[in-house]
Amino acid sequence: MANSSPSRLLDALDEVQWDLWLAVATIGLVLFGVVMVYSASGGVASERFGSAHHFLLRQFAWAVLGLGAMVVVMRIDYHYYLRSGFIWGLLGISLLLLVLALFFPARNGAHRWISLGSLSAQPSELAKLALVIFLARFLARRESVGEVGNFRATFLPAGLVTGAVVGLIIMEPDLGTAAMLGLIFLAMMFAGGTPLRQLLALVPLPLLAFYFFVYRVPWRWERITAFLHPERDPQGSGFQVLQSLIAIGSGGVSGVGLAEGKQKLFYLPEPHADFIFAVVAEELGLIGAVTLVLIFGFFLWRGLKVSQLAPDREGQLLALGLTSLIIAQAFFNISVVLSLMPTKGIPLPFVSYGGSSLLFALVAVGVLLNISEQRDESRRMRERG
Repeated sequence: MANSSPSRLLDALDEVQWDLWLAVATIGLVLFGVVMVYSASGGVASERFGSAHHFLLRQFAWAVLGLGAMVVVMRIDYHYYLRSGFIWGLLGISLLLLVLALFFPARNGAHRWISLGSLSAQPSELAKLALVIFLARFLARRESVGEVGNFRATFLPAGLVTGAVVGLIIMEPDLGTAAMLGLIFLAMMFAGGTPLRQLLALVPLPLLAFYFFVYRVPWRWERITAFLHPERDPQGSGFQVLQSLIAIGSGGVSGVGLAEGKQKLFYLPEPHADFIFAVVAEELGLIGAVTLVLIFGFFLWRGLKVSQLAPDREGQLLALGLTSLIIAQAFFNISVVLSLMPTKGIPLPFVSYGGSSLLFALVAVGVLLNISEQRDESRRMRERG
């Protein structure tokens, strides 16, 4: 009897059709994020709203909503999202919301949010999903008719749609998200079989974008100089970078203890949002920070596995795009906190405070889980046949 329980558990796990480990990694990151948001935001929340639980309660509510959405989405056949009507409708809504966001009041000098009362959302989060779904279907269809290398039939239309989304996001302005979407576009185009010479033809575009949107814009160029030499203005442009590095260095190997960090107490800007990884490094040390990075690495492995074993080409490209979307955000966020990149307002997926970011990241995981479920079903059908 003692040996029967583990055996039954293993049999039950074998019956799970979707990628169990991907789901476990995601839920673990979400729960860890709720804990760290509470730890990082208590002081800020008390000062701004008179309650240390303000951000915790909101993050918990969004986590419950997002996990519920993930469960619903994972039960919907992903081929539904690949229908032409759905894709163009989603793209149209995304572009419309991106335009509307430009007319809402700015926050910190940017028009990235649409606010309705106390609720607000970033339409760029929906636009990311819409673009990945569009590229997955479009590239798979072009490949099926042998036109993936045709510049006019494939590269140009895909580039124009991507350019429309990226252009509106730049206007917010949100150059970090625009650059991330540009990298995802290149990754999906390359995976879709686009000739390397066409991708290399895009090299001048980042250089021109850097000149017009960074070098010619004083406050963005100030970020670059602060990134290169933060010590020159420790109380001004270099403040964020230096405080982040102080937090990381203070943690040492094992950290100062959960909720015991000092830099989050009005030294580290937005400790519960863009710089939450610095709080993790300070309170949980090198061990905690590396463990978190390894979990994202595990997520990447499982996502690529889902892509590799997807039942069709559209599923492969969709899984690759969604995985790249989440991992690219994590890479950008952690790189900024470690002063490997200039400061950008990109949250750490599943961990940083932010409702729309968490919701749409979990929706993306729901789609990944559905793709993995159909992989298992196709494999079982082949075995039975």
